[in-house]
Amino acid sequence: MFSIDFYRKLNFTFGLLVLGILFGIITFAATLEVKDLDLWFHLRSGNYIVHHREVPVVDVFSCSAKGQTWNNHEWLFQVIVYGVKRLWGMDALIYMQAGVVLLTFLVLMLLTYRASRLLLMAPLLYLVFLVYQTRFTIRPDIFSILLMVTFIAILATSLKRRWSLWALFFLQIIWTNMHGYFFLGVLIVVLALAAEWIKRRVHLPWSWNKEGLLTDEEFRRLHLIGGAVILATLINPMGWRGTVYPLTVLWQIPSGASNVFFEHITELRRPLSLSTLWDMGVQWPYKALIFLSAVALFLGRRRLDIRVLLFWLFFLLFSVIALRNITYFAVMAYLLLMISSVNISVDDLSPVRFLSEKFMHLTGVFVGVLLMIGLLNAGCDLQDRGYYDFDAYARKSVYLGIDRRVFPHHAVDFLRKNNIKGNFFNDFNSGAFLIGRVYPNIRVFMDGRTELRGAKFFTTYKKLWEEGDEKLFDEMVARYQLTGAFVNTAYNQAPEKFLKMISNKKDWYMVYLDYDAAIFLKDAPVNEEAIDKNALDMSMWKPYGLDLKKFGPMPVVPYPFVSRANSLLAMGFDDLAMAEADAALVVYPSFSEAHAIKGRIYYERKEFEKAFKSYRTAASLDTGDMDIRSKLVVCYYETGAYDEAIKQAEEVLDIQPSNVRAQLAMARSFAKKKQNKKAYDILVQAFKSRFKKVDDVVALGDIFFTDKAYVLAGKCYKMVLQKDPLFTDARVRLGDVLKEQKNISGARLQWRRAMKSRSDDKGIKERLAGTESKPLGK
Repeated sequence: MFSIDFYRKLNFTFGLLVLGILFGIITFAATLEVKDLDLWFHLRSGNYIVHHREVPVVDVFSCSAKGQTWNNHEWLFQVIVYGVKRLWGMDALIYMQAGVVLLTFLVLMLLTYRASRLLLMAPLLYLVFLVYQTRFTIRPDIFSILLMVTFIAILATSLKRRWSLWALFFLQIIWTNMHGYFFLGVLIVVLALAAEWIKRRVHLPWSWNKEGLLTDEEFRRLHLIGGAVILATLINPMGWRGTVYPLTVLWQIPSGASNVFFEHITELRRPLSLSTLWDMGVQWPYKALIFLSAVALFLGRRRLDIRVLLFWLFFLLFSVIALRNITYFAVMAYLLLMISSVNISVDDLSPVRFLSEKFMHLTGVFVGVLLMIGLLNAGCDLQDRGYYDFDAYARKSVYLGIDRRVFPHHAVDFLRKNNIKGNFFNDFNSGAFLIGRVYPNIRVFMDGRTELRGAKFFTTYKKLWEEGDEKLFDEMVARYQLTGAFVNTAYNQAPEKFLKMISNKKDWYMVYLDYDAAIFLKDAPVNEEAIDKNALDMSMWKPYGLDLKKFGPMPVVPYPFVSRANSLLAMGFDDLAMAEADAALVVYPSFSEAHAIKGRIYYERKEFEKAFKSYRTAASLDTGDMDIRSKLVVCYYETGAYDEAIKQAEEVLDIQPSNVRAQLAMARSFAKKKQNKKAYDILVQAFKSRFKKVDDVVALGDIFFTDKAYVLAGKCYKMVLQKDPLFTDARVRLGDVLKEQKNISGARLQWRRAMKSRSDDKGIKERLAGTESKPLGK
């Protein structure tokens, strides 16, 4: 009825429709609300550069690195975002992001466009989108990815044209002053030169020497381009120091100097590990692109362009270093797959042999319809994303505007309203936001410029922040003249040890507490007025009131109450934390986190039956939360339900084999049932994990001791001392074990060591006095 040409055009049309829907989804998804913490720093830095008409080469924003040399390799991006925001507002930055992302995908599509491969192009671009969307933030990275794609496009399509050298030269200048990954431009050219040299000098298998071989003129131009882009890297405010900056950073990776950053900063963590390698719930689009591109390399091995292979290998290695790099590999994997598709027939891959061209095109239409349905469903899922804005009593979409959850808006408004000034200690996540909103009144202690302060300073900060080291805090206060502390709880819950430490200091006053932060001011003349006006009297604290009538029947997650409850709990205000949890349950009775907070409070009060009921409710509302379920296991143990504790622990460990809390509760349950060998074997397994809280191991040792299993008890106490040599109770108990084993000299040695950290302990003194007349030796 219809000609083959009709079916060919129909297939082509459906392919274009699929691409159109995909590009619509990409553009929409790229309008994600402002949620990147570093943007606020970039805006402030751009403001500084524009108004001072210079790029600072030393730090001017912090109190801990003031005056230190700073290579601001992102200054051009900062000027651009400041200018866009100043002229058109914050949403304009989001539209700019969407435009850059869309342009990147358009260049990718045009670079690999083939009318017969549209239905292959669409799903592969969708995989790239799934990888890239995790980086849909207003950061220099988005320009880096666009510049990389543009570099490759010019080299691949316009190498013979005279303008290509000047275009790449100017693009490299922009890249050098835009983002630290500018070295990728140079590297792309170097890899292309290396591949061409290998083709000309080394005998390669199959047709590798001929595939993609350049003419002598093209090879000469590639050399000139290489020299031009290297020269372009020198055009930056720091000169040659700016050029070698990426090398100094990369050098720290093999030397191990930067390990602390890779371990503790999310975007610098490795995307793959042995434990998640086969878990398709973790980074599956990235893994899919690795697999598919590797298969494509294998299938097209006889006609492989070694240049493509070198690019693929480098960007694969580059991506496994840090999570932030996987988009660069995704782009390269896509290019490889599309290039390889030219040399791979559909018949090589499909188990079905098309009997006619008409049937092949109809199959393409059918596949196109399926892809459109899948993409439309994905688009609907994206559109539905949002959360409740408690300030506006309305649901907010995650698109356009500023995220109301991750930034401590109200806390910073408090600082601005009260005109508070000084040098502030702050957490890593809030540094950029504080610089963006309260500089120069407040100079921060820490921000995201890890290369400015170095690994040693970051390690010191981590010790102070995570362990609440009071002596170290006092040292930092004296060294940097700190007069305030900003404890951000909007992005993550603050470490309990730090909150407890600073809230107990008599010369520091809490002047602000809400779900987004706690603010403390030092008793100093500069803060006298602010403290007199705002110091909190916790005896008067009440949960914030909300108008329930404005919520209607909508289920609303009351995260502000839980955030405040966690902060109050850390500072020892159990009753107030309980009141916040109860208030949260008034808003949303099925909120598992609120029930879990109540369970914790009851547990710490040793009201184990009440703790069990609260944790059981929390676990029933969120069966997938293994933290809550493991705490429920502990409650089973504490209420004497040892068999049920073991059963529940086994269920938790089936899902999360390394859950130490469940392992130790299970071990103690077996010990209570007089199955000491099983208990100890489980303890040994748990000990292999990196856990710091050793109280449960001491408790297990006490059970063994009571049961007169002195050898096992001694092993438990030694394990504790191996983890924490300063755990005095474990050392005292080890002495008790040695005494029961008639090793009096060994017992006295442990007790004397314990006396060094607890010199006034009557119990230790009595133990030593009671063994003075005993003969030495075993």
